Amino acid sequence: MPIRNLASGHVPYRWTLALVTLLALSHLQAQNEEDALRIGTMRPQGTARSLGLGGAFGALGGDPGALWVNPGAMGLYTTTEFSITPGIEFHDASNTFYGTASSNSDARAFFDNLAMVLNFKPKEGSALKGSSFGLVFDRTASHHWERVANGASVNSSLLQQFADGAQGQLPEEFNQFTTDLAWQTYGINQIDSSLNYASAVPVGASTEQRNTISSGGANTNTSFFYAGNYNNRLYFGAAIGILGSKLERRIVQNETTLDEDLDLKSLRYEERLLTKGTGFDVKLGLVGRITDQLRLGASVHSPAFFSLTDAYFSRMETSFRTPDSSGVYDYAWDSPDGSYSYRLNTPWRVLASAAYIVGKHGVISADYEYSSPRNMRFRTADALVDDYDFGYENRRIKDLYRPVHSVRAGTEWRVGMLYLRGGVAWWMDPYLENSTLHGSDLMRYSLGGGFRRNRISLDLTLAYDQRTGAYYTYGPDYVDPVRETTTAYRALFTVAFRP
Repeated sequence: MPIRNLASGHVPYRWTLALVTLLALSHLQAQNEEDALRIGTMRPQGTARSLGLGGAFGALGGDPGALWVNPGAMGLYTTTEFSITPGIEFHDASNTFYGTASSNSDARAFFDNLAMVLNFKPKEGSALKGSSFGLVFDRTASHHWERVANGASVNSSLLQQFADGAQGQLPEEFNQFTTDLAWQTYGINQIDSSLNYASAVPVGASTEQRNTISSGGANTNTSFFYAGNYNNRLYFGAAIGILGSKLERRIVQNETTLDEDLDLKSLRYEERLLTKGTGFDVKLGLVGRITDQLRLGASVHSPAFFSLTDAYFSRMETSFRTPDSSGVYDYAWDSPDGSYSYRLNTPWRVLASAAYIVGKHGVISADYEYSSPRNMRFRTADALVDDYDFGYENRRIKDLYRPVHSVRAGTEWRVGMLYLRGGVAWWMDPYLENSTLHGSDLMRYSLGGGFRRNRISLDLTLAYDQRTGAYYTYGPDYVDPVRETTTAYRALFTVAFRP
């Protein structure tokens, strides 16, 4: 039974909160290895045409979707073009948690790609047969998901994690976003007068749990590029990308004790996080026309250098079966508003591409990509102000992740002014095989078509993604992982105009 009176040694300090405000900038709220993977993962879809070929446009070129793969492919443009690509997506997440199955979905409309390509003709007799420069906006990742995990009988509690985190500390030293909330709402209590603490839910007691994760936002890349055509044999290009990343996430953990002899009836713990930031990267690429039918390409992407800020808040609510000496059953406590700024460097990427032109009516294209998430690194925003070195987080990145490969392939066939397309893409799961978070590789299948005339083209593509994985609702030492299958359905529609 929790001790809910002042004689217990649990003295709320709402009147002395100013003494502990230095804890507001807690490193425990975010900046972990999963945040690095979320920000560093980039799978742009480009236009409806490029998605229709599985994204394999690195050697094919002549489409805004090629820029993210290989800026040299933009040298294959022979005319000025403006295009816009809106889309709609449906995200489904189904999972199993302690034998209970759950599912949820999210849908929304968005702008995936916006492009302006300006093409210039060469001087008579010049080896430079043309050049292009312009601006392409890409949505490189979506964070819109609704995840719900239900456990009918879970033999642990989030409070046990908070109690362990409190051991050996004075109450005024507690983390204000986690442990202190449990302390202020009597979810954990002091054992006698020592600096030892116990959860209001004993170890091994069964609880009914519901964990809900609602997230939104996206990663974007706005690239300024230049590309040239040397003698219709070598195409070269460079791009500077201005990156954006935004995540809005709300996590709610609800628990109800199944043993009615326990005084704690239920708890609700909520975390809110807003991550916003900008960055930049550089891409260099070449495409060679080996024969009139065969093109080969290669490109390298620098690390993305992000500057990010987290704003966060948390709240705890508890409800007891019996009242305290004042007749109170329910308690609630809010954290202060926290914020923290930091930097993240993503890994280098190396890509190779090939495209084969089949007569006048078809093309087959493929891309290969290599990167190593193990090389992601968190850094302080200002080493002169903050001496935290992110050593633990960066070691976790090295311990959990492995180098990854991806392959994209597609084909397009022309019938008069109509085009038919199909593609497939494979991304390797980044977690080491011995990790409990290891899942299946991500597979994408796409099918589309289009209409093209000299000045205008219309394209539509449908794509389907699927992968399996896992995540923890709280510390892995306390609870089993949620096993999850995620699927995404997308439709892109591109309108392109060539004046």
